Amino acid sequence: MTAGNYGRTWRGRTDAYLRDRIDARPMTEPPTAGAPLHTEESGLSSAVVRVLDLDPDLGWGLGEQEWDTARRACRGKLVRVGPGAWSVPAAAHVRDDLVGFLIVGGLLCREIALRERHLFELLGPGDVVQPPEVAGAPRLGGPIGLTALRETVLIELGISFIRASARWPVLLATWARRLEVQRQHAAVQGLIAHLPREEHRLLLMLWHLADRWGRVTPAGTVLPLPLTHDLLGYLTAAQRPTATIAVSALESNGTIQRLHDGSWLLTAAAEHMVDEIALPGKRTRAIGESLMFRQRTADTRADTRALRAEAEQARARRRARRNQTSSD
Repeated sequence: MTAGNYGRTWRGRTDAYLRDRIDARPMTEPPTAGAPLHTEESGLSSAVVRVLDLDPDLGWGLGEQEWDTARRACRGKLVRVGPGAWSVPAAAHVRDDLVGFLIVGGLLCREIALRERHLFELLGPGDVVQPPEVAGAPRLGGPIGLTALRETVLIELGISFIRASARWPVLLATWARRLEVQRQHAAVQGLIAHLPREEHRLLLMLWHLADRWGRVTPAGTVLPLPLTHDLLGYLTAAQRPTATIAVSALESNGTIQRLHDGSWLLTAAAEHMVDEIALPGKRTRAIGESLMFRQRTADTRADTRALRAEAEQARARRRARRNQTSSD
């Protein structure tokens, strides 16, 4: 069976694998908030699993003959995090034998704050988490926070994954592509917050989240995230009262609906409104092109100043030679 065949059913296989290998183990004490479940003192589970059993799509591109060998060779330690704040194991960011963590179940919130403003992204199965960087971290903003919204299962990708990637580079290439997709999602989320009208920001943000987390129903797309008005305000760079007004406006025109369990329904009208809002406007020069033009202008001015300085030095040398000749 090829990687593609595995990929079509990986979620079901993951659930069954976790249920058989982990959930059957007894838990002697109830978990505390944010604490890794079934773990040793290091914060890592003693269970070692086959990575491609839990996330076959990571091996997309492997040939049929390579698949089984790669599946047996690529292993990782299991980490189970209970609901609450998760502290990544100490010194994880400086380990040269750790690529990061792969989420195979649950939901994780990654956030950073600047004064009273918060920016957060939601990470789920298939997403990758790297330990927050310390040495090269920006001076502005607080530390990166990680919170499990529900019990979350991750795989620590260490030396086994590194060795497997050396033999099958497609593993590392897929990992890098996932990081890039996550970066693009975060960039779109930040771009939405720049729109002038809060109703537009809020609707596009819900639509953006539903594109990843939503499920299609006869009534529309349901976003099963209990986002309060406060959280919607954080997502759209608005105060809570402004977010509440925007929600009321969107609910009144039948674009969105808050369901009894706290999730959100985006109706067919939402799709039409999103298309209108996101319709490309007048073509403008890309920011990169403007920066390139400004940089080229600055370089030209610097070259001109250098040429003028050289010319002035040459004139000064000629005057000095003439003066010397006259005195002789």
